[in-house]
Amino acid sequence: MNKVTKFLAIFIFSVMFLASCSKTEKDAVSSEHFKSEITLDSTTVEGKHYIAIAAPLTGPYQALGKTIVEGAQLALEEFNDLAKDQSEKVGFVILDDGGIVIEALERAKIAIAQNVLGVIGHLNSQVSIEASKKYFSAKIPQISPASTHPKFTERPDYRGYVYRTIGTDRQLGEAAANMVLNNSNYKRVAVLYNDKPYGVSVSSEFVRRLAPDKSREVVFYEAIPVRTEDHSFTARKVAKAQPDLIFFVGEYNDAGYLLKDLREQLDNGFQFLAAEGVHNQSFIEIAGNAAEGSLILGAPLPSQEIILNYQKRFKKDLAGYASTSYKATKIMLQAMKAAKFENGEMVAKQLLQEKVFDLNGDLVDPSFTLYKVSGKTFISVN
Repeated sequence: MNKVTKFLAIFIFSVMFLASCSKTEKDAVSSEHFKSEITLDSTTVEGKHYIAIAAPLTGPYQALGKTIVEGAQLALEEFNDLAKDQSEKVGFVILDDGGIVIEALERAKIAIAQNVLGVIGHLNSQVSIEASKKYFSAKIPQISPASTHPKFTERPDYRGYVYRTIGTDRQLGEAAANMVLNNSNYKRVAVLYNDKPYGVSVSSEFVRRLAPDKSREVVFYEAIPVRTEDHSFTARKVAKAQPDLIFFVGEYNDAGYLLKDLREQLDNGFQFLAAEGVHNQSFIEIAGNAAEGSLILGAPLPSQEIILNYQKRFKKDLAGYASTSYKATKIMLQAMKAAKFENGEMVAKQLLQEKVFDLNGDLVDPSFTLYKVSGKTFISVN
């Protein structure tokens, strides 16, 4: 690099740095919640056998991704504590996919090279669908605690190798619609969603289920801009529709900023209902007082013992996909042990005998828990 080029590089960097420092405090908060750093290197904890935990640990979904890792870690630690000897100890590889397909495909290569016997993950449905192709080619079964799109398990060629421990988009949309239909106060409904497969799929199922009831009217139905703190334009449009209930499908960060603007623009009392991607403490931190009274359809609660063990281990309340990740990991570990830790193909054969799954790999008895934000925390109300 010559002197002129070096000077220009330093000058451009300085301008960019000063520009970034001139952002408002509100912008700084936004960048923190939507930041997309370079994905982290994989982390390996040694063991005799291996399992991979794949989730976004950087980027806009990182708070939810961490709950996947935490739930899996808790299950692994319990399993290893009960191991008879070193021959049953299971190590793990933590893979940060950043919520991006191309990153997940690269991380899948690491899991395969490590000879993992199973994968817990991913979070995003499209990521799970694409990464499963690599796992399947290596005969490694995958259980996602968070991917809800029906396509993930509805591919006959992948049967026996893809599973999930959470309900599907159809089931989530149906559960949300039933909650609305069972409350006569909700006559005018607004639906806001992100423009990703998750948002489109859940919201469309929700609206489809409401349609036959002529006493309910969908007064607003629109995708929102994502990864922004300013939803005032959307909020003003929603305010004109005067809904009794607003159903949101997306993630915790978008929901937090959106709800703040909705509270400012709508003078009538409305109920905010969100899908499980909002079930994270960061939603409450972003929305502040605006979050009070919000309802979230989230992953089902595990036993009280697991809740207490999680709180003790991670010094916080269980939320997000921690419970479904814990369940997925327990199931995978049991299958690995039953297969005598031989290989992924043998583990897959054991999973086919697991009675909690149907033939596709979906839960036979899926459920969601309704949470309410009260006193800056999530309280189960069903």
